[in-house]
Amino acid sequence: MFSSARPKTARASALTAAALTTLLVTAACGGGTDTGSDDDAITIGFALSMSGNMAPFDVEPGNAAMLRIAEINADGGIDGVQIETVSKDVRSDPDTVGTAATELISEGIDLLVTPCDFDLSAPGAAVAQGAGVPSVSICAGDPKMADTTTLGDYVFSANAGSDVEGATGAAWAFDQGWSSAYVLQDESIEYTKSAGTYFAAEFEELGGEVVGEDAFPGGDNVDVSTQASRLRNLSAQPDFVYVASWNPGGATAIRQLREAGVDLPIVGPAALDGQVLLDIVGESASDIYYTAFACYVYCTGAESPELDEFVAAYQAEYESEPASSYALLGYTMVSAIAQALGEADTLSGEDIKAALENGGPVETPIGEVTYFSADCHKIIDMPMSVIQIDAGQMVFAGQQRVETIPDVGDDNSCAA
Repeated sequence: MFSSARPKTARASALTAAALTTLLVTAACGGGTDTGSDDDAITIGFALSMSGNMAPFDVEPGNAAMLRIAEINADGGIDGVQIETVSKDVRSDPDTVGTAATELISEGIDLLVTPCDFDLSAPGAAVAQGAGVPSVSICAGDPKMADTTTLGDYVFSANAGSDVEGATGAAWAFDQGWSSAYVLQDESIEYTKSAGTYFAAEFEELGGEVVGEDAFPGGDNVDVSTQASRLRNLSAQPDFVYVASWNPGGATAIRQLREAGVDLPIVGPAALDGQVLLDIVGESASDIYYTAFACYVYCTGAESPELDEFVAAYQAEYESEPASSYALLGYTMVSAIAQALGEADTLSGEDIKAALENGGPVETPIGEVTYFSADCHKIIDMPMSVIQIDAGQMVFAGQQRVETIPDVGDDNSCAA
């Protein structure tokens, strides 16, 4: 049980130094405050993209996080202490994330939540690191978010990571008897680069062969017609294609592959998940598979009363069902944070960091999920669902778990 004492004066001084030496922030910050900070409450600051191109990955996890906070508060809070929140819209802009983090920490938050992307989260996490305030990305996948050295040891991510996603996709494909793969790599963000790297490493470690690789810039105006032509004209076709990308660009690339006559099975990471994939690839799309965090709402074949309860609560609060499995990560993140805060000695940054690193398994709608360790600041153990698109429908194809992450020489402390 923690004491609510917190050294906010020291924190403000540290923030001033961090803002000057760690990061130059120039953009104005949008958004507003949900509730004011209170010395008798736990205050979590949310710097998420409520607008811009990353909003599809931040809005629903953010909503789900608020839903879980409301449930915890209604149940008496954490050891009788309520959770308060302060939110700012960072508009999918890295500079604005840094500005928002500076403002939120100066207001006295105990923990910062940053966007669902390494590239976006990094400026805010750097400010929090300099101020000695723990920060948790709501669902950034790139393993640099969690290696404790790239951004610092106060930085966490509430995701299993693109290393796990890539390795899981490789293990599942190999289990299907597919022994040759072609990698089509989206170069737009760190998440997609690491997903492709870890896919290839795991597939080859299992005994498969990556017979070819190609890349495309990603972003808003995807055109993979040249890449599709090179793939289609290979003398020996691979068993499948791994498309390391994210929506909507990834979905566009897959549609263009099909339009170009590439009818091979396609496998990809969790950032392909959601209704937008179906909207873009079309009603007749088939033989597309990707890893995801859960199968619900738009996905059939998985029976889970716990997930049904989560979806019903989300719909009751926000008058719509979640459109992707990323929403679940925001919900379970709060459960993990609350469990750690219940074990923290005080609300100092050092004690919260230690509690996050030493938390045990967390009960979630998909079962027990183990978060964080001293060396690995992301989800350590989480089963991944594999979703299949069959005739324009998303169907649960099973679960896959990888025991270890391959070492690709990038100093990933979460790897084998």
